[in-house]
Amino acid sequence: MVLLAGILAGGLCIWFAVKIGFYETWAMLFNIVMAVYIALFLAQPVMDFLPEEASNIRCCEALTLTVLALGSFLTLYGLTYILFTSQFKVTFPKLFDILFAGLLGFFGGFLLLSFAALIIFLTPFGGYAGIEDDSVEYNMSSAYWLFDGIHSIVSSPDNEIITEKVIKQLLNKSQPATQDKNHQQSEPDMPTRPNDT
Repeated sequence: MVLLAGILAGGLCIWFAVKIGFYETWAMLFNIVMAVYIALFLAQPVMDFLPEEASNIRCCEALTLTVLALGSFLTLYGLTYILFTSQFKVTFPKLFDILFAGLLGFFGGFLLLSFAALIIFLTPFGGYAGIEDDSVEYNMSSAYWLFDGIHSIVSSPDNEIITEKVIKQLLNKSQPATQDKNHQQSEPDMPTRPNDT
């Protein structure tokens, strides 16, 4: 289900990418990839930094990923708009604009929906939506090579954490089991007999 939704989101983003062109699509994809990378690799250190009361919130992982990704994307998008996309208009041949912008748009849409599925999976709503950890991991695996490449450039050589391990750590975070709504009552009430009163 997540794979099909990712393909549909990628198809919708193809239309948007062809509309805005290759130059703007490349800048947008760069911002999306960096925002998802920052969110994935900084989520655990940020959660470790939080007080214990805050890190025990049921949706702490999902909230941390969302805040980091949105903050990073908006910052990067603002910078690229101010410095590049609003300053320069780069034109490419029409075939190049359609073909390569469409490919970048598809990958960006697929990555966005896969990341959104990961966030939804980490919330209690993920169980009700029918999202399974295998499908989320499969969708995110399409970008492992990209995030590992970025991580090999920006991290120290002795840091051996890889994207697959980060995703599995997030997916293995145990969601609390649903508790009995009336936990004080362990047995049902026995009916009273008329002679007992």
